[in-house]
This record gives sequence, structure tokens and C-alpha cells, in this order.
Amino acid sequence: MQMKLPKRFITFTFVGISGIVVNNAILYYAKEYLYVPIAIASLIAIQIAIFNNFIWNRKFTWTDRAMKGFQAIKTGLIKFTLVSWIAGGLNWVILLLLHHYSGLHYILANLIAILMASVLNYFLNDLWTFRSKK
Repeated sequence: MQMKLPKRFITFTFVGISGIVVNNAILYYAKEYLYVPIAIASLIAIQIAIFNNFIWNRKFTWTDRAMKGFQAIKTGLIKFTLVSWIAGGLNWVILLLLHHYSGLHYILANLIAILMASVLNYFLNDLWTFRSKK
């Protein structure tokens, strides 16, 4: 039996890949060039990736659930940020555990953490941030 993923989840995954690039680039730059501790650098990287992902998810993933007007977009960004920080908090804890206690390189630990938190992030955003008006 073949399982078929919904188009929306596939689009969310591609947007998420752009967020992974943003997240890891900020994490790496902050740690290696600005000497920010990983725990702080990760929080900064997560927030910047959240903004990136909101823009692209609004434009490509949930186009059928349009947010019209400044107030709707602002509310959507606040909801998306709150939901993403639930998953982002999970991401942050997993990253620190894998890096500090398992000795994994922080970029690899971050990738694993992102993958683990992404499914939660998708479902929470689909059910709340971009919920259908029907």
C-alpha cells in the first residue's frame, strides 16, 4: 500500500528547507564569527527562520487560506510565531541535548532537531494559524 502525502505538506517541506538553510547559516555565523554561545545563537537563528518561513508559507503553502489586509497578516504572523516557538522550543532542547550530551556537531544536532520538530510545526500551523474559515 502506497501512502500519498498531501500537496500542502510537500510544499511546507520545501519552504521548511529554505528555513533550514536560513537557520543553519545564522547559527553558524553567530557561533563561528560573532562567538555567540550555541544556546543563544540557536534562539536567534530559530526566530529569523520563523520570519522566513511565515513569508513563504503564506505565499505558497496556504494560498487558499489567504490573509488579507495588514491586521490579518500581523495576526497571522503572531500566531505563526507562537506556534513555531512551540516547535522551536522542542528544536532548541533537542539541539542542546544532542550537542552537549551526545557530542554531535551542533549543525548536525540542529538538523536532527529541526526534522523532529517540523511535523508538530506543520500540524499546529495547519490547525490554528492558517485554519480554514469553513
